[in-house]
Amino acid sequence: MSNMEFTIEKESLLTNLKIVEKTTVARGIQPVLSNILISASSDNYITFAATDLDINIVSKTIASVQTPGKITLPAKKLSEIVSRLSSKPVVFSLNAETNVVSISCGNSKFELIGISAEEFPQTINEEELADKECVEIDMAPFIKSIKYTAFSAANYESRNIISGVFCSISGENLEMAATDGNRLTRNIEKITNEKNSEISCVIPSKTLQEFLRIASFVKDSSDEKICLIMEKTRIIFKTSSMIMSSRLLEGEFPPYKQLVPQSCEKNAVINREEMISALERVAVMVNERTNIVKFIFGENTLFLKADTPDAGLGEDSISAQYTDEELTIAFNYKYVLDTLKTMESENVKIGLGGSLSATLYRPDSEDDYLCLIMPIQIR
Repeated sequence: MSNMEFTIEKESLLTNLKIVEKTTVARGIQPVLSNILISASSDNYITFAATDLDINIVSKTIASVQTPGKITLPAKKLSEIVSRLSSKPVVFSLNAETNVVSISCGNSKFELIGISAEEFPQTINEEELADKECVEIDMAPFIKSIKYTAFSAANYESRNIISGVFCSISGENLEMAATDGNRLTRNIEKITNEKNSEISCVIPSKTLQEFLRIASFVKDSSDEKICLIMEKTRIIFKTSSMIMSSRLLEGEFPPYKQLVPQSCEKNAVINREEMISALERVAVMVNERTNIVKFIFGENTLFLKADTPDAGLGEDSISAQYTDEELTIAFNYKYVLDTLKTMESENVKIGLGGSLSATLYRPDSEDDYLCLIMPIQIR
């Protein structure tokens, strides 16, 4: 039995714990799943791993390793301890016979009882990925596509196909799409795909949201590359400092391309920031059960109206480029806000049909992004 010992900078330790800790299981059948696996290797790398059996994350960093070894420690307690330590080097030393790890930093000393690393499910290691085919693309367009689409996937806990995001890489295009049955978002980004690889799969939106959160800890992630490795039932994301794997969703994703109208009968262009502000003001008076706001498109004006019979009424109007006949249409305002806040353009283009037709929201810029929202029938 080896008695692991290493010294690590507090900031680096905390960042790596933040990357993996969300993937642990708070109360599971296997207690070891609420722990983080910490492995110290003789080449002075420490890896941190966590899994909830659907997602598996391994993050690595440099430290000074006196004795290699591994142990799993409770994620919540470990994070609470580390976040309160002073900014000095932190020393971990394991007594392999008792699985107790002493953690010391300055004058502080803690002892944490771990669970043997042998009980932890198998993690992914770089060696086994070396000979697998990898599709390498830039991180920035990948992250942008997740931000633009994943929020509109169905948030079922079930394994339903629409709780995932459709992801396709082909030629110089990365395309992602998500829908929950009431709205659909789709984004296409130009990428460099040197090997001309092709991928098409449905990734759980939970996985992609988690990837987004982790990417925020990576400095200069805009220049980073990401390597995607597809297997039959799982996908692996690999960057220079972490590896994440996730199961894929199985089944046919809805044929969303058929839903997007080629052209719209009526069109409006509105300042995005003004529309967000007006919607947020009016929304104070919505019925919290339905979240309905009426949009009344009139000559160069958009009127917004929310009324709750027992509470009152809120109205606002903003200028719009709109010259078609007047149209009243109602939406769950949260769907509209979600997409407006995602866009970065100054104006938003709105393509309308009738009061019951799906409505197209797009940025008034080069972005190949769209959001299709189903209206709500007003009695």
